[in-house]
Amino acid sequence: MSSVKFLNGELAKLLVEWRLKKGLKTIKDAAFFLGTSPEILSGLESGTRQYMDAPLIDGILSAYGAPQYIRDDAAAKARQIRFGDPQRWQESGPSWFNRMTQLEPRATAIDIFEDTYITGLCQTVQYARAIMETNPDLKEESIGTALEFRSHRRRIVVEKADNGARLRIIQAEHSLSVIEGTDLYAEQLERLHEDNAREGIDIFVMPTKVLHPSMEGPYMILSFDDPSTPDVVYQESVLGAQYEARIDQVDRCRGVFSATLASAVPLDEWSSKKC
Repeated sequence: MSSVKFLNGELAKLLVEWRLKKGLKTIKDAAFFLGTSPEILSGLESGTRQYMDAPLIDGILSAYGAPQYIRDDAAAKARQIRFGDPQRWQESGPSWFNRMTQLEPRATAIDIFEDTYITGLCQTVQYARAIMETNPDLKEESIGTALEFRSHRRRIVVEKADNGARLRIIQAEHSLSVIEGTDLYAEQLERLHEDNAREGIDIFVMPTKVLHPSMEGPYMILSFDDPSTPDVVYQESVLGAQYEARIDQVDRCRGVFSATLASAVPLDEWSSKKC
């Protein structure tokens, strides 16, 4: 079992990513460039350093040329490591800009429960736009950017031919019935069937009148083979995104998902009954 905490590991990967983008192939090269010792940088990049000083992380990323929003996010995580719980993270940025775009491609298995919306990975552009337009805080420019990020997520997780991740998705029936009779319904349902036919993807529907253990809200469980990346539960709300990597909490959510899955209906079976 890896001793690297969730946020430590995420910051470590970020430092390596931006070092390589700077063209510094080795820690020794980077240490010389930064004017620090290889031992300090190695501790940061391995994620084993107990505390990651926020100004230090910000300074390194700045020297590597990382944009301000990346640096701000990293500094906030460094403060959480020192003063909070490095196995948990709450971020308040827009839902289209979050760590999911970096976590999802590395996952070997993703379990998703969605109660209100069609899960983002399976949304059509028209459906996604319609949902975003209900948000008074999103301007047209932001919507366009959000749609681009959503399409990017889909390409690297769902449509990528060599992606080995297994996806199990439970959609609450309400998420479909609420758009039934609209211009969005047929195309969105067809998209779900197309994705369900992909290898390694199984989509289920939770009937509206069935009580189940996931009624508290949507969540996603990401599992990894990489020992340096702990399995994590991800949740979104109006207050932002939360990541939970404590083993007992991840295991509890796995149990909830399994119990919910037992009451769900495969998408093809649900559709045949609707006809």
